[in-house]
Amino acid sequence: MDANNQPRQGLVLDASQLEMVKICELDPVSLEGNNGPLWVTLDKVTDPQNLAAIIRSSYFFGAAGVVLCSKNSAPLSGIVSKASAGSLELMELKVCKNMMQFLSQSVENGWRVLGGSISSHALPLNKVSAGIPTILVLGSEGTGLRPLVERSCTDLIRIPGNIPVDISVGSAEDAKTEVDICSGAELRSLFSRGELEC
Repeated sequence: MDANNQPRQGLVLDASQLEMVKICELDPVSLEGNNGPLWVTLDKVTDPQNLAAIIRSSYFFGAAGVVLCSKNSAPLSGIVSKASAGSLELMELKVCKNMMQFLSQSVENGWRVLGGSISSHALPLNKVSAGIPTILVLGSEGTGLRPLVERSCTDLIRIPGNIPVDISVGSAEDAKTEVDICSGAELRSLFSRGELEC
């Protein structure tokens, strides 16, 4: 067992903590062809396992990077590193101090900001237009995006289900959606139509 009481499979490596680059905005991007890059931004994802799963999915589906908010994110711990299956070391990670400011300045630089939502008023994921540099914002496990972050998005998107039920009118517990699963579904959908590149 290591210092955090985690099994270590016979090997221990003493490594320095990952240094995350501070960022205030994403720079303007010139489009080549019909493709634009995709960044994943996380708002209050505090569960280390969910953070690791989102980083893993982001790497697997080819996102350009992941942006975390310095104030309200799970720390990049050994638990996150192990659960990310190595992708934590390979994914470009950045940190912002103020999520709303980061998003609004990136919008001014030509980025589309899509916020994951369960609202029936959100755009179904399969209706999202192609080719625009995109920031996908995912909220916390229990409450979703904070209202100010939601208002900083250019569009809200949802994963359409196969049942005729509006979960936005149910209780918060009924509406809880696993953010790590949703991130994979959203990334898969955005990349499978060939509209984004890393």
